[in-house]
Parts: sequence; C-alpha cells; structure tokens
Amino acid sequence: MASSVGKRQREQQKLEHAQAKAERKAARRVADAQPGVVLSHRSEAELIEDLTALHRALEAGDVSPEEFEKHRDSIQAQLEQLSR
Repeated sequence: MASSVGKRQREQQKLEHAQAKAERKAARRVADAQPGVVLSHRSEAELIEDLTALHRALEAGDVSPEEFEKHRDSIQAQLEQLSR
C-alpha cells in the first residue's frame, strides 16, 4: 500500500510541475508581447488564461509589481479590443 501512496504523490508532483511550467510559459508569452500591440489572433479565453498566469507569477514573485501592471494593462487593452 505504501507504494501506491508514493506513486500518487509522484503523479501529483508531476501534475503540479507541469501546471507551473505552463503558467511560467504563459507569463513569458505575456511578457514578450509588446505593450500597446494588439495581437488579434489571441482569443478571449487565451487572454484570460494569460491574465491568470500573470497573477500567479506575481504571487510567486516571478514578476515585479511594475511588470505586472504593464502586462496586465496590455492584456486588458487586448480584451477591450475584442469586445468592440
């Protein structure tokens, strides 16, 4: 029984690692986007995912508050463009 508990823990760690990696990737993608440039190929769902990843990156300390605000504003501007 101990081996199945250990296996579940390893699987959970793998899932958490993969999720963190995906969040970092999304945060980098947001960071690489130039402010003020609207990326028309991004869907609303993708932009919301980017915003979520950006918030998590801020909480993890991977993004400074200044960078967070800049990227958040860029994402929000893109979302506003989609709603027009």
